[in-house]
Parts: sequence; C-alpha cells; structure tokens
Amino acid sequence: MSVPPFTEFTRLADSLLQAVPLRAPSLIVTVWGDTIAAHGATVWLGSLIRLMADFGLNERVVRTSVFRLQKDAWLQGHQVGRRSFYRLSTTGQRRTHAADLTIYADGPTPWDGRWLILVLGAETSSVREKLRRDLVFMGFGTPSPGVFARPDTDWPDVRDLLEDYGVSDDVVVFHADGTLMPSLGPLRRMVGEAWDHAALDADYTGFIEHFQPVLDLLEAGVRPAPRDAFVVRTLLIHEFRRVTLRDPLLPDSLMPRDWSGLGARRLSGALYRAVHAQATRHAMAVLETEAGGLPPPLPSYYDRFGGLDGDRPGD
Repeated sequence: MSVPPFTEFTRLADSLLQAVPLRAPSLIVTVWGDTIAAHGATVWLGSLIRLMADFGLNERVVRTSVFRLQKDAWLQGHQVGRRSFYRLSTTGQRRTHAADLTIYADGPTPWDGRWLILVLGAETSSVREKLRRDLVFMGFGTPSPGVFARPDTDWPDVRDLLEDYGVSDDVVVFHADGTLMPSLGPLRRMVGEAWDHAALDADYTGFIEHFQPVLDLLEAGVRPAPRDAFVVRTLLIHEFRRVTLRDPLLPDSLMPRDWSGLGARRLSGALYRAVHAQATRHAMAVLETEAGGLPPPLPSYYDRFGGLDGDRPGD
C-alpha cells in the first residue's frame, strides 16, 4: 500500500528533526529571527512554548532558554498581569538584522576588491572571545591573531558592534585595496588560512543532502500541512544560518572549484519560497501578542531570497 504524499511530507519533516542538531537557545534565536521579527511582534511566552513543542522542546526548556537569551541581551521582556511578553532587545535587533543580510541574500554581492580590516588592541582581551564569535558571524576571517578581515567596506554594523562591547577606542579599523596585488595567489593563500573552506564545503554538502529531498517532494506537487511547513522552514533556516554565517561570501575568483555554497543558497531560496506561506499560517495560528493574534508579516519579509511570490496569509 502506497503512503499518501501528505503523510510522506510529515515523515520527512519529522526525520529532519532527528537529523539536524538542535540546541534550544539557538533554535529559539532562529524562530525569533526568521518568524517573530518578520512580524514586528512582541509575543506571549505561553504561545512560544506551544510553538516550540513542534520541535520537541518542553515548557521548562523553553523558559530556561528564554531566560538565558534575556541575560545574553538577545531578548527583552515585560509583564502584563501574570503573562510574560518578549521581544528582541536593541542588541538582538542589531544581531538579527546583520544576520538577515547574509541569510536571505539572493546571492553574493558584487565585490570591488576592497577589504575591511580590524586590528584588535590589548584592551579588548576581556571580551575578545565573544567579540571574535560575533565578528565571525559577520563574515570576518582571521588571517593572523588579533587581525580580522572581510571582503567589503561596510562599516556601520561593525561600528555598532564595537560600541556595544565598549572597545571602539582600542580597535584599529581601515580599508585595504586588494586590486593592487599583481596576482590573486597571495589572496587565495590568505583566504585558505583565514577561513576553513573545507569545513564549510562539507557542511553545505550535508545541508543539501538533508533538504533536497524535501524540495523534490514539493516540486512533485505535494502541499504540506502548516505545522510541517513551519518545521521545515525553521530547520532550513536554522541549519543554513549555522553554515552561511561562517561563510564570508567571497567572490568566485577566490573560491575553491566546485564550491557547494552556491547550490545550497539556491536550494534554500527555492524551498523557502515553496513553504513560507503555509509556515506563516501556522505561526499566526499559534503565537499571541498583547493585542491578540500574531499580525501578518511586514512588507520587508517578502524581499527574502530575492522575492517571495505566491499567496500571502490573510489574502
């Protein structure tokens, strides 16, 4: 007896829950960045607990994770009667916006050969590991200890980060023009040392192996249930976020041959477009705000991956 396509998609979504490594605080950050922030909402903790049950997280784990995220300056909460409501903090908004620029990009941005270089001073030692982590998430590599490089000259997001850590006066920031090099050989060697492209390539390949079967099923005409679409969309972004935020998105001329990152980004965009409307319906049916239900996504949500066509919840 054949398995109905609807049931097959549910099984595939549940298998992803077993295959994709999940840490509760990190998964909640993904849900906040991908879903809640897209609606511009402050949500009731009780409704978040219900939503996270789709991933096997119980109430205690969600409460503990939200408390930790508040301590880590991701979230900000307040009470209304006996109910707790949470939203992204100012720092959480900055982190989420910076990540969104990479995660939902339609492809690598054009590059003019210039670099943004940071040289950390001795006074940054007390926050250096946390600062290093945030810089890596912003696409920086480390060609040598205490030196960070990124292939663009965008400065405001870095300036805000340094101000948040209180180290603006102990970091030297300048631009470098790689076009002055007589050949790309030295740059390729630096890139190979500053970023672990072999590990990135392996992670992108694993990502494709996990999610390509889901897209194949959708392209065969299967329409998933809202809960399954939400699980797939969240796991898709959770895993893609984990890999792509470590990817500096360097130009093709500096990348290894047969680079899997481009294929992973195309897959992400296609799968996201296929499930986003149903996934949004599920979130709007479960999450609650002080005013009632979750409002529709903000217009900027539909710019993700070069544009989300198709039906919109509430249309």
